[in-house]
Formats: sequence, structure tokens, C-alpha cells
Amino acid sequence: MKRPEIAPPRPWDFPIPRRTTLDNGLRVLAFQRPGQHLISASLVIDAPLSTEPEPIEGVSTIMLRCLDEGTTNHPGTSFSADLESRGAVFGGGTSHSAAQLSLEVPSTRFADALPLFAEAIRAPTLDESDVQRHVDLRLAEIAQQQAHPTHRGAQAFRAAVVDPAFRASRPSAGTAASVAGVTAQDVRAQHAGRYGPGHSTLVLAGDFGTDPLPLVADTFGDWTGQSAAGGHERPTGTAPRALLVHRPAAVQADVRIGTFGIDRTDPRWPALRLGAFVLGGGFLSRLNRVLREERGYTYGVQLSNAPARSGGMLAMHASFRTEVTAAAVAEATELLRVDGDRSITASELTEAVNFLIGITPLRCATASGITDQVAALVEAGLDVEFMDAHAAALQAVTPDEASAAVAELLPPEELTVVIVGDADVLAQPLTDQGLQLEVMVD
Repeated sequence: MKRPEIAPPRPWDFPIPRRTTLDNGLRVLAFQRPGQHLISASLVIDAPLSTEPEPIEGVSTIMLRCLDEGTTNHPGTSFSADLESRGAVFGGGTSHSAAQLSLEVPSTRFADALPLFAEAIRAPTLDESDVQRHVDLRLAEIAQQQAHPTHRGAQAFRAAVVDPAFRASRPSAGTAASVAGVTAQDVRAQHAGRYGPGHSTLVLAGDFGTDPLPLVADTFGDWTGQSAAGGHERPTGTAPRALLVHRPAAVQADVRIGTFGIDRTDPRWPALRLGAFVLGGGFLSRLNRVLREERGYTYGVQLSNAPARSGGMLAMHASFRTEVTAAAVAEATELLRVDGDRSITASELTEAVNFLIGITPLRCATASGITDQVAALVEAGLDVEFMDAHAAALQAVTPDEASAAVAELLPPEELTVVIVGDADVLAQPLTDQGLQLEVMVD
């Protein structure tokens, strides 16, 4: 049987929304998606975490987690009961650049659920007991994350590659010390100062049946919260270092090798995205093929290229058996080189382009796929037209450009190494490789 050939991706354009701005400043993007009977809504609030008072960092996360604990018109559990009776799901999260609140509901219940969604955003009770409960839950979550090598490694890597003068160097949901000081008064003040229509965008997608904009105007048109503008920081990176977080008797090590990256507005972004995919973005990438398939060092390895509004995180990540960690770190670093005969080839680039362009329609096939993608763009300060422009830019990248972007932005000699593992076993072989290790004991 002959293996079927994979055809190049067919032309596809990102859908264009209906755009409107309410009199109170709320921007609305509505995507009519025939056949999508699960309506997805996402409200993106321009509330960068750099505006949080440092002693109570994490207050934004505590506030968001309290929003569905009751509203002025639906106190206590009556809010959740009413929402669930409509088959609706409320969610949300905070990034370093914005807060995002989401709603998913069957199209037949959309008109009933959207006012409840607005209530949670506009008039939450933010009761003292609810705030304290979520503070306690967050403290327990922090303790659990500190004990988990993957979470601990991600936290240590962020702190190591972002200049500590910036909020982006610290966990988005706060530390144990800062969260412990959050009070209900702090939460209410944060809500009053940051949640409002003037710097918010509502993204809607689904098969609405009737025009959704009149319902949006009725629901959000009289929202008068006074949201403060922007305050976005532009973080910078740090000098490379090698950090070993001690985990006594650990049988494997969590490893990250990388640096502070670039964001989507950088002209090198398309070339870097393709180059990173070739090195570690797919199952048959260079890193995965060698370290997993040929060496058997790990179950899987990935080169993540995560952009923020300004800058980003660019790192190889994998877990290795303790006894092979030093060898794996050395080989992984060499696999990041793209000079000479290790340059990215035309066939590798073509496969990367086909995958990244071909996967986009699948990711945007549902209403929630559309709102998730658009909300991410809004958080980054970009318009939906970025999608088609980026696809065209990917197709224009040459192998030399992809190689040059990786060589410039991921130079092996200038990368930060963060390892969470048994320092008693790992320190000497890693030092023998020339790493100037800093050992951290939690």
C-alpha cells in the first residue's frame, strides 16, 4: 500500500467579524458561525498585572475567582444555580496583560445567560468569606505547585530570564507571601479600579439566529465602571545563568533551556515560529527524534515559543531520567545549533509551514476556537487581520531566514538552563560540562 501524499493547505481566510463600539466604549466583535449552536463569549479586560500593588500581587486572580460566587441580584449559590439551569458555563483567567472572562451556552439559552454573565462582571458581591476561601485555596495551590517539578521549573525559568524589575518575572497569580495579604477590601478596590467598559472587548461567536448586538447593547450598554487605561510594561531579559533547584532523591529532572523571546509584532516572528517548530514543535522534530526516539532519554521534548504582549518565553522543555540528564542537556544544546550543515532545510520548512497553516482552520472550527484565538490577539493588542497577514508571512519565509532567526534569538552559548532535580547527583556532571551552577534549596 502506497502512503498517500499530503497536499499543500488549501486557501483559508480567518472570518471577519461585525464590529461595533457601544456608547460607553465597550468594543464588540461578533462572528456569525452557521451550525455552531454552542455560543461562545469572551470579555477581555485591559487590566495588566503590572498595575497590581506589589504587596498584594495575585489580587486580580482572587477577584476573578470570586466573580461567580454571587451577584447583587443573585446572591450566594443562586447565581450558579441560575447559570447552570441554562446549560451555561462561566470561566476566566488572568494573564500578565489582561483578564479574560468566558461564557459558553446553547444558542437557545443565550438571551437568558448573557445578562447573568454581565452580572458576574459588573455587580459581584465579593463577599469577605468567599475572598478568604479563595485566598486559602490559592495558598494550597501554590504549595502544591512548589512541590511539582514542572510547575517549579516554569516558575524558576520565568524568574531567571525576565528582569526582576518587571511584574512579568513573577507568577501571574501571585506568591504565597503576596496572596496571604489579600483582603476583601483589596479585591473590591481592584474590581472598581480595573473592570469597566472603556478598555474592554467582548468577542462573540456562534449561530445566533437573530442579530446579537441589540442584546449586547441592552445587557452591557449601561455599564459605567471606570476602568483605568493600559499600564503595560515592556519587560527585558537577563544575562544567561544555570540554576539547579534541589529535589532530594528525585529520579528524574525537569529541564528548561532557553531565553527571553520576542512577540508577534517583531518582524522576525514568522521565521522564528517556523524555526522553533522544526527544532522542537512536532513529534518528528529534531529534538524529539534524537532525545526520545534515538536516545530514549525522555517521553517527549518540546521547544515552546510563547509570545506575550511584549516579549515572550522561548525554551526547550523535557523531563529526563536523572542518570542521563547531564548528557541530555549537552546534546539538547547542540541540537539547537542551526549553522552549516545543521541549517533548516527546505523540506523541513515546507512541512512546518503546511502544519502551522493547516492546523489553523481546525483550531478555529468551533465557536470557542474563534473566541479563544481572537481573545489572545486582543490581549496582545492586535486585530483579527493579523491572522491572514501572519499566514502569508509564514509562506514567505525562506530556510535561510528561519535558520538566521533561530541562530540570533536562541544562541546555544547564551541560554539560561534551569533544572529541577537531585543536586547531590546532578551538580558534578553538570559542572564538568562547564555550567556555572547556582544551586537553590527551597
